[in-house]
Order: sequence, then structure tokens, then C-alpha cells
Amino acid sequence: MIKVPLSRDLDVAVDGIEKAIAGRRSERRFSGKQMSAAELSHILYYACGITDRRDGFRAAPSAGATYPIEVYPVINNIEGLTRGVYHYAVVDHQLEVVREGDFRRDTVRAAVGQSFLAEANAVLVLSAIFYRTQRRYGERGDRYILFEAGHIAQNACLTATSMGLGSCVVGAFDDTAFNRLVGADGKNESVLYLVAVGKK
Repeated sequence: MIKVPLSRDLDVAVDGIEKAIAGRRSERRFSGKQMSAAELSHILYYACGITDRRDGFRAAPSAGATYPIEVYPVINNIEGLTRGVYHYAVVDHQLEVVREGDFRRDTVRAAVGQSFLAEANAVLVLSAIFYRTQRRYGERGDRYILFEAGHIAQNACLTATSMGLGSCVVGAFDDTAFNRLVGADGKNESVLYLVAVGKK
């Protein structure tokens, strides 16, 4: 096999996205310090917000601009926000209250005992409304939906890292419990992925 060496001169744009990529690690220890609503807003916007107002394109790529992913922040410790489950209304860049209450124990239980979720300032619950993509791409749309969830989760992690915050993605959880938490029916809409974010 022929091997071609690549340059090791990586000292370019060290304050840019490269620094966030190099510094991103799964963080499971959160300090308990309060996070600001502005910090959460920043993460949501750069994870999946509308970054091109003219054409409506968003921070994360989406097959055919079908945008099947919905984000439900479960708020544990954010300044000015009551604990509870919220929905990120992308078009208006606003949070909508789904359910008020302290759901820290519920998220830990539903995530097979991963206790750090209770210490995170917020847990972003990513769900998919399948028909948005499937009606255009059929069965192959399922792959595109999963890709998009990954794009959004990585955007959230890199944004958090660039802000000096911690993040950790979670794929091990009880689907039914998280669907119930955010109000998804498990058939037309189902939870796919979690992203914990918070102060280190």
C-alpha cells in the first residue's frame, strides 16, 4: 500500500473552529454554577438556528432543507428560566414551555442511571418528525434524519466548547420515557439523541 505523508503544520487559525474541535471532549462533571439564558440561546442558535434569513437555511445541513429535527431543552439550572421541558421554536428563536417541573431524576432514570444529566445546566433532547424527510426521500430519508441529528449535536458541542462550557452526547436511554417527557408519540415523532451542556 502506498502511503502519502500529510503536513503536520497545523498552526493555522488556532483561535477558530480548529481550536474548538481540538478542545472538545465529553464532559461528565459539571460544577453546578448557573448558566445564563444568553449562553443557552447562543448554543441553540449555532446548533440549529436560522443563519440565513433570506433563504431560511440553518446552522446544520438538512437533506432537501426538510428540517426533521426538533430540539427540546430540559432546563435544570439556567438563569431566569423555570425548571422544565421547553421546545426551541427555531423560526422565532424562542423557547416555548412544554412542561414545568424538576425532571432531573426522570432524565437520569430514563438515561439508564447516567447521573451527570442531573448536574448539567440543560439537556438538549433531539427528536425527529420523520415524515418531513421521508415524504421526499422515502426509506433513505431515515439515514438523512440521523445525519442531521449528528450535525446538530456536534454543532452544540463545538459551540459549548468555544464558550468554555462542557458538553456530552448521550445515546443510551429509554426511548419511551424520553418520548413521554417531551410529548412525542414515538411513531410520528421520536427522540434520537441527547446533548448535556453546562458549566465545568
